[in-house]
Amino acid sequence: MDGRTHSTHDELEHWAVTRAHHIVVHQGMSLIRAAQCLDHKRTNAKTYALRQAIADCLVEALQHQPPAIAATSEPAITES
Repeated sequence: MDGRTHSTHDELEHWAVTRAHHIVVHQGMSLIRAAQCLDHKRTNAKTYALRQAIADCLVEALQHQPPAIAATSEPAITES
C-alpha cells in the first residue's frame, strides 16, 4: 500500500468513525429516550430514523470512496 492509499484509508476511517459517533449520539439517544418513556409510537419512529441514518451513511460512503477501496469492498457477482 503506497503512502497516498494509506492516507486515503485513514481519512475514510476517520470519516466513518466520526459519522458513526454522530449517529449514535443523536439518533441512538433519541431512540433510548423514547424507549425509556415506553412510548411505542415514538420508539418506532426513532427506530426508523436510526435505521435511515445508517442507510444514508452507507450510501454516502459508497458514493464517495476512492476507486481502490471500492474495488476491494464490492462482492463478486455470480450469475446463476
